[in-house]
Amino acid sequence: MPQNQIRFPSSNINEIDYNRMFGAPLQAHGNLTYLEFITAVKALWENAYPSIKIKPTQSGDYAEYPVIVYGLELRRAHSTEPKPRTRISPSSDVAVFGQRFQNVVTFTVITETTEGAQLKGTVGRSSGPEVADQIIEAFEDFMLEYTPVFKRLGASELVYARRMSDSEENRGSSDVNKRTVSYMLTTEKLFAMEAQKIEQVVVDVRRYMAYEKEIWDQYYYGSTPYTSQLFDSTSVSIIDLNQGATPNS
Repeated sequence: MPQNQIRFPSSNINEIDYNRMFGAPLQAHGNLTYLEFITAVKALWENAYPSIKIKPTQSGDYAEYPVIVYGLELRRAHSTEPKPRTRISPSSDVAVFGQRFQNVVTFTVITETTEGAQLKGTVGRSSGPEVADQIIEAFEDFMLEYTPVFKRLGASELVYARRMSDSEENRGSSDVNKRTVSYMLTTEKLFAMEAQKIEQVVVDVRRYMAYEKEIWDQYYYGSTPYTSQLFDSTSVSIIDLNQGATPNS
């Protein structure tokens, strides 16, 4: 399979050509977001198969076949990290927080049913459904081969999730074939704040809350005494409604 040879600076046992069978697991270098992951997949795939583009989900009016469309099916907090955690303690003047996410990313191969084409590396021409099957198999092999590259670029984890059922769809005047595969991509979102800025924001928020409480109290109690003071100078007379002008016999 044609591939783009990418070399990275040497980093001892984490080098891509290091023996993965008995060596240490490949670790992520940096932080790869979902959109950066898509960009990497697109660049590497279109370098090997320039006639088959990777595009976001699109309508039939602007589609070019064959094509691979991507989409984010689900994003959720990682089961081991449901909330952000401190990566670097504020004692170093900068607090770094991070949270891991699990992303279910889908890639769908779409071809026209009546389309005849020849995929690179195959012999002869095939119908639309056969072309879709060939492309999705080639794409799965491509993702398996380049998983170490994606992890080296910063993906925390990338695993094969599942292959969806084959389907057909009518787009305007064309019948198309769809083959979908999904992957579980683990990403990490990092953000940093200066410890001094955190404390300053806390102080500002507390001042604002105290100011809001003062306005609230003035609005409700500013022109009217408090409830405990309402009856300080009030006299109460009790009238027996059972007593008339003439006492009961």
